[in-house]
Amino acid sequence: MTLNLIETEFSTSIDERPDWSIITEETDGIAQRAARKAADSYPSVLEYDDAHQDALVLMATRPSKARAALDLGPGALYRWLTQRLRDQHLTKEKHRSKQISFEANVEAFGEAE
Repeated sequence: MTLNLIETEFSTSIDERPDWSIITEETDGIAQRAARKAADSYPSVLEYDDAHQDALVLMATRPSKARAALDLGPGALYRWLTQRLRDQHLTKEKHRSKQISFEANVEAFGEAE
């Protein structure tokens, strides 16, 4: 059985080198807004400062994708960043929401002897 993978415009290149020159006043502002949205959406697993740093790292480590989004306009870069941040933290949020606290387990099963 052969699996043929088709490259999409959203795939990333492993060989792509980080390029911090994409971080400008404009792109940092977009990253801040995307970070605020992500932190507000997933407050139990993500803080604003961490989300902002993640957004900057995303742009620098995937500069061709970030530049392509920015070429479409600031809104496209914002959307690209919010989607990437969401993808990174959605799994954590899902797992966290399924966790039961120690206290709830003690109440449900009685005190450990």
